[in-house]
Amino acid sequence: MADLEKNPETQPEEKKSPEKPKKEKKKLSAAKLKKLKYGGIATAITCAVVAAVILLNVLVSVLVEKYPLKLDLTEDAKYEISEESISYLKSLNQDVNFTVLMAESNFQTSGESLKMVSELLERYTQYSGKIHLSYIDPSTNPDIVNQYQANYSASLTEGDIIISNAADESKLRVVKIGNLFDYDQQKYMQYYYGQGTLEDAITGFSGEQNLTSALMNVTDADPVTVGVISMANGQPIYNTQFSGSPLNALANTLYKNGYNIEEIDLYTDEFDTEKFDMLLLPAPVNDLTANGIDKLSAFLYNQGNYDRDLVYIPGFIRADTPNLDEFLETWGIQVTNNLVLEGDSSAAQQVALSVSTGAVSVPVAVIAEETYSAGLPNTALPIAAPLCRSINLLWDSKTSGITTALLKSSDSVYFSEMGKDTSEADKTPVGSQIIAAVTSRKNIENNITHDSNILVLGSMMLCDANLMQDASYNNAQYLVTVMNHLAGKDNNLVIASKNLTKQTITITTAGVRGIHFFVFAIPSAVAAVGVLVFLRRRNK
Repeated sequence: MADLEKNPETQPEEKKSPEKPKKEKKKLSAAKLKKLKYGGIATAITCAVVAAVILLNVLVSVLVEKYPLKLDLTEDAKYEISEESISYLKSLNQDVNFTVLMAESNFQTSGESLKMVSELLERYTQYSGKIHLSYIDPSTNPDIVNQYQANYSASLTEGDIIISNAADESKLRVVKIGNLFDYDQQKYMQYYYGQGTLEDAITGFSGEQNLTSALMNVTDADPVTVGVISMANGQPIYNTQFSGSPLNALANTLYKNGYNIEEIDLYTDEFDTEKFDMLLLPAPVNDLTANGIDKLSAFLYNQGNYDRDLVYIPGFIRADTPNLDEFLETWGIQVTNNLVLEGDSSAAQQVALSVSTGAVSVPVAVIAEETYSAGLPNTALPIAAPLCRSINLLWDSKTSGITTALLKSSDSVYFSEMGKDTSEADKTPVGSQIIAAVTSRKNIENNITHDSNILVLGSMMLCDANLMQDASYNNAQYLVTVMNHLAGKDNNLVIASKNLTKQTITITTAGVRGIHFFVFAIPSAVAAVGVLVFLRRRNK
């Protein structure tokens, strides 16, 4: 064994397995390399596009929740809010809570009308980071409801929208869902008695006006309170048939613009100057007693402090009011018994009034003093002036005070004496007549001017419900602007209701361009890129 290990030559030879021929690696042809290359690129592009689309979808969803990116193509843009509200929201510097007393899922799925309210509320949060929206189910959150109820005199019910100042929740307003809509009264009564649906009765949406006005009120450091002298010893002070609707329209418009409104009795309630900033005397059918006149005088004098206002609106039905007439004359104003009618058909305005069955021809008022109308959004809109009484200014000097004509008629008007048939009137033109005026008395103390004012409007019909609700007329905007000037309020926001009776869809030019961009431009661009990639892959 040892010899064998030492002598390798004596060892048997190992058998070697024959070597296998090596397989040569197949080389890819140039065509296949190009195909693989561009196929990979196409796959990568496809993956990138899919990822980009997913990312874009997520991003857009987030942005839509935070910013107003939805395109509203409905008639009258019923899901959008006005530029006036947008401007106010963007300038808001106080935190405000919008609390809806209903579960969010129920609120958003309870019909088209509540869907409109939901969309509107969403818009408010998108235009201002100061608006905080929450939905509270009152059945599961009674403590929160009770917290609000402590600062609200009426009963809170499911569906109420509570707008409150976050820093002071005692400053709140409650907007009822039913008050956000306008109704066809006949269909509403049918619904009330179990026939038809509430949706069928709705004709308009006034949600924006109500919500924005509530927002303005809770953020106003010193809201103006108006005492409406609607009663005299427990009886209506005005003719309910002719003056009730215009008075309600004016009071609602003021309320929607942040005024606090409270009805009071001429004789049984006190005109507390600590509580009321302004009084409204609407078309009394009977003369005021000496006590009533004294209460008005004391309110305006305000123990020598002035800074109080009275709005007097006479009716167009003849009423003998010698005490009231004498009181006004001591302030330099005389309201005549002459109704101002338009004699030139080309200068008249055809309007449908709430007290008439068809369109009637009425004078158009001209703004005579721009100081009181400063800030009026659109001075080109007409101010319809039906059945106004002419007004005379009695003071020739400024020793007692200042009287100012606010609205005048055209030169082509004529007089019709109250209580007589208008067909008997002499239609001879009497020249331009004053149909709205203001008189002021001032007191200067420590170089600070304090003034009390009486605003006299020519007729309750200036506040006719149809004219106040129609955005084609300036009646509501003008009256709010003038009263804001008297009260020292800066905010002026009259927003017309949105008409919901039409079912057609109209699209603005900008909307058409947007649709073309998303429906045609983007798909065309994607198709063009696809064709280009296909041609390049085919030719390489």
